[in-house]
Formats: sequence, structure tokens, C-alpha cells
Amino acid sequence: MICDPIGDYKAGVLVSAMRFSKLLAARGHKIIFIGARDKLNKENGFYHGIKTYRFRGVPLPKSDGWHLAFPTVTEIKEILIKEKIDIIHLWLPMSGALVATKAARALGIKIVAHSHSQPENLFSEAPKWIYGLLAKIWNKYLAWLYGKADAIIYPSELGREILHHLCGADKHSVVISNGVNTEEFKPADVGDFYERFNIPRNQFNLVYVGRLFPEKSVQTFIKALPLVLGKYPKSLAIIAGTGHLQTKLENLSVNLGVKDRVRFLGRVSDDDLIKVFNLATIFVSPSLAELEGMTVLEAMACGKPIITTDAEMNAARFFVTDNGLLFEPENVAVLAEKIGILLADDKLRAKMSAVSLEKARQYDIHQSVIKLENLYYSLK
Repeated sequence: MICDPIGDYKAGVLVSAMRFSKLLAARGHKIIFIGARDKLNKENGFYHGIKTYRFRGVPLPKSDGWHLAFPTVTEIKEILIKEKIDIIHLWLPMSGALVATKAARALGIKIVAHSHSQPENLFSEAPKWIYGLLAKIWNKYLAWLYGKADAIIYPSELGREILHHLCGADKHSVVISNGVNTEEFKPADVGDFYERFNIPRNQFNLVYVGRLFPEKSVQTFIKALPLVLGKYPKSLAIIAGTGHLQTKLENLSVNLGVKDRVRFLGRVSDDDLIKVFNLATIFVSPSLAELEGMTVLEAMACGKPIITTDAEMNAARFFVTDNGLLFEPENVAVLAEKIGILLADDKLRAKMSAVSLEKARQYDIHQSVIKLENLYYSLK
């Protein structure tokens, strides 16, 4: 598993890489990680039970602590030979993937590339006049790198639609959902969560979980809150996640006069994450770009109604049929209106909750790991 940052970062790609790795190891496969050193993880060893090799790392600006790995081809080749590796799996198209690809090709080792990157993840804060050019260059780079792989995994059909034509129509590809572990993410009691995080009871909880990055458009959620509070004053926005926009978003809540109606939880433990979802009256994802939308799946598995955008690059919109509502990206008034529709109708929310639970079962991660395992075997 080639994934430059390896640590307790709550980014979808890193969470997915670790979840799949643990399940593959439980099925008897030998899994190793190759990634970067950072301030908290400086040595080789084991990370959550997975053997890990770490190399010199350089921090990525505005990335919430991510580091890029800079091993040499020789160093990677030595590991691949020593560990008797059959397949390398590229999780992120960064420096570690470039070097590992060259090493694997020299040794005749099969390569799987996982599409987890969109231009929106990197260039959302770029001026509009240059964004299009940067996006074009990035997609061409992805096509060049992934074109060297023996197979490409897309987490959704939207992901395949975006990139596959650039990589070549004849390139072996498969859509495998990141999935959700429905044995862990399910309706559950939240215990003492209210007390520990100073959250009042008997109110409507509007929950967002994810990184606080530009493409997530969390400011749209906060801007909608005054409109929601006008009709439903016992509403609270609960935001779990970290990112370089946190201070800006906190200041926005102050300027809008809703500071007391917003809780920024920061990074929460895995156990508390499940409780956050279960706390929700409605799960709100105002994101502009998702290659799948793992947090939406997790909220569905906990039986929650969903509100997300109908943005062209938001694959999570395809999860939302009778279990939620869609709104125009960055349209504050419409988001507030959609939230109000659900808060006004207990029966509608209950109906949507039941549909979410049923739909989530179709994306159980245990089904996804079997598909991943079968892909690996097909390349031998």
C-alpha cells in the first residue's frame, strides 16, 4: 500500500486505505504500508497492526499535517524484494507513488492505482483565471501516472467518467465503493456524548463530518444557519473535522451571530465519530466535489436523512433518492429551505431514515473488500 501520509488523519482516502488493509490482513493477506515520516510518526514499525516503512517526508501546505514521502527507487525495490510483494496499490498520486511505480515496473510487479483525487481537492482556492489550466494539467498527470498501472479502481461511476477516457478506454478498470462497515456504523446510543461535548439535549442537530477544506463548502452550511434558526431556534450545527479553514469558519459563525448555535468538535475518535452520526437529526454535506462521499454513506448506515448538493462533481448525490434532499451548490437560501422541510416533518424524516439504512447495506465494505481481493487475483 503506497500512501504518502500514514497517520490519524480523517481524510477519506487514508481512512479507506486503512480499513481495506485491516480487512485484507484479516483475510490472510500480507499487507505493508510505504509512506512518509512526520512529526508524530518518525520510525518504521507497525501502524494499527500493519507493518509500515516510512521515508523522509516534506509537509504539504494547508493539508492538516500531511507529508509527502521521498524514498529512492533503490530503497523501494529493496523493500519489495525483501517482503516478496506481488502487487503495489497506489492510494494517492503523490511522490511516493511515482517512485514506487518505477521500482515495481523494474521488478515486473503488478500495479493497481486507486482514483482518489480531483482537481477540486488541490486548486479550489486558485484564482478562477488559472483554475481551468491547473485542473487540466492535474488530470493529464493522473492519466499519465495511472496509465502505467495494470488496473485502476474508481470509487464511483462518476470517478470513472471523469478520468477513464484520459487513461485509455482499453485500460482495465473496476468500480469498487469505499464501502461502510455496517457492523460498526449503525443506529446506536450516544451515551455521555452530550455532556462531554457540552451539547444541549432536546433540539435539532444538523451534523457535518469531514475536512474543513474549500471544496467541502462548509461556509454554505454556516451561512444557512441564521435562516434555519429564524423558524427553528432549537437547532444546532455540529461540525466534526479539522482543516486550515477552521479559524475562518469559526469567525464566520461569530460574524453571523450564531456562535452559540455551532459546535466545532475538531478531530474525534473512531468511537465518537459513530456517536456524532447518531446524534444527527439531519446529516448535511454541502460539498462541491466528492468521488464517492464516505461520510454520507456512514450517516446513511446510522439511519440519517441526507441533504447534499447536486453539484456535477459530487458523486454523493447519487446516494440521495427517497432518503434525503438535494440543493444547488452554495445556495444558502435553498439549503435552509431544504433543512426546514425536513425539520417540519417527523414522519418524512423517519421514512428517509429507513431508506438510508436499507441503501447503506448495499455498500457494505465486506462486499467491497471481496471485489478488491478478486481484482488482485485477476492480475496474477
